[in-house]
Amino acid sequence: MEKKNQNEDEKICDLLLDVICEFYESDAKARTFGTGTALYHSEIHMLQCIGEHPGLHISGAARLMGVTRGAASQTVKRLERKRMLTKEQNPDDSKKVVVRLTEKGKTAVFHHKEAHEKYRAVVSGILSGTGEDRREFLAGFLMAFRKKMKERNADASPEEGESC
Repeated sequence: MEKKNQNEDEKICDLLLDVICEFYESDAKARTFGTGTALYHSEIHMLQCIGEHPGLHISGAARLMGVTRGAASQTVKRLERKRMLTKEQNPDDSKKVVVRLTEKGKTAVFHHKEAHEKYRAVVSGILSGTGEDRREFLAGFLMAFRKKMKERNADASPEEGESC
């Protein structure tokens, strides 16, 4: 019985890793989000952050996204070149620059939200007809897995990097 459980656990683990890799490969691709301009993961999420926090400055965006100010600044520069946002002096503090979405940036954010809704619809479709106990198990498993992954990522050295 122990051997059977071990084999099943290995199959589940392999399947989960395959799903993660498929999602990663899909998410890493540039998408246009209805703008005709290629946007990468970090760029569309920066636009979303700016869209959700009007009047945001670069340091604030960096803090909200959990990245360095330098990384946020580079992403903002790329998005400015792509005409997704503008930088303006903060009228209250001349040392700070406020970033604002252009119409093109707003279009990208709108289509990005639509993409998230499509993912939700896929998951809802898969879960439809599933009992509450199975949903609770799945939610608990995913929360525990996410917690372990965060712990692992916090403890990992750059040499230990694993990928799909």
